[in-house]
Amino acid sequence: MPHREVRPARVVGLGGGIGASRLWRALVEAEPSLALTVVVNTADDLWAYGLRVSPDIDTTLYSLSDRHDLQRGWGVRDESWRTMHALRGLGEEVWFNLGDVDLATHLLRTDLLRGGSALSEVTRRLATAMGVQSTVLPMSDHVVTTRLTTAEHGHVSYVEFLVRLAAVPQVVTVHYEGLEHAVPAPGVLEAIARADLVVLAPSNPVASLDPILGVHGVRAAVRDSLAHVVGVSPIVLGVPIADAGEARRAASRAALLRAVGGSADPLGVASRYADICHRFVLDTADASFAPAIRALGLEVVLARTLLHTGVAPEELLAALSLRRAPTGRAARARAGSASLRRADPRLGSRGSW
Repeated sequence: MPHREVRPARVVGLGGGIGASRLWRALVEAEPSLALTVVVNTADDLWAYGLRVSPDIDTTLYSLSDRHDLQRGWGVRDESWRTMHALRGLGEEVWFNLGDVDLATHLLRTDLLRGGSALSEVTRRLATAMGVQSTVLPMSDHVVTTRLTTAEHGHVSYVEFLVRLAAVPQVVTVHYEGLEHAVPAPGVLEAIARADLVVLAPSNPVASLDPILGVHGVRAAVRDSLAHVVGVSPIVLGVPIADAGEARRAASRAALLRAVGGSADPLGVASRYADICHRFVLDTADASFAPAIRALGLEVVLARTLLHTGVAPEELLAALSLRRAPTGRAARARAGSASLRRADPRLGSRGSW
């Protein structure tokens, strides 16, 4: 019998921020040959001190290049802050900190963008320079900004709400400025169409996933893809939060979910993905939510998901694998597509990693 070469699994990750970057790093460490494409939220991008900053792209690049600060969860390891101290000395209000090494990324990005390069081109250049083997794509080359209306401070950007206001104000409305005109960056739809597995990262569902899925054609591409689609809950209610940064991000998730009419729990997250998702990974500490999530038509897999707490990633990575078939409404809707995929010998084994 002739030997058939099995290609690496094609995985597309959607998301942004710290939770997503931890998962992408765990994936590539577990399987270096994995063909990973990450589609990153850019609705948090902002101008700071005259520089264009892409927080979620940078967190992704630093994590995949093993430069990120594990303790802080963002930025570069062994960072210094002399420039920010100098700005304060000049009377500037500094609420958004950029490290001295981190500044080099923003200086180059700003220069290239002003020179006419698209954000996707700039991101590709930065990824290559940092030695990132995975493909990192912005969700769009168009500018999109998440704007919030708050009860106490009026209209603010999401980044200002999270960082300057510490996610304290009540959020009344959420609006994605520019999203109606945004089209996917080059390669985004193609990657989704060719994927074996699409992972909805444990990111803020309203601030990170909704902008990506709201870019024209992206949600439909995920829904119509032959890929197995797995969501990971970013919310774990059954484990106490000990870190101030994690507490702030948790408060942000809750505030935004409530503002869009959802519940600030794993069921509220799963409900937002039920039309495109096959499987939902729920932390074992929140197992009580499993029956309600299964009622949405999703397969529920329990795993310890909080990688930053020292949990070994193998359990979570196994929950993402394709060794078990999907069940429920999503499985029935995809039955025809799944049979086509199984019949295509070019695709090889998708559960080997």
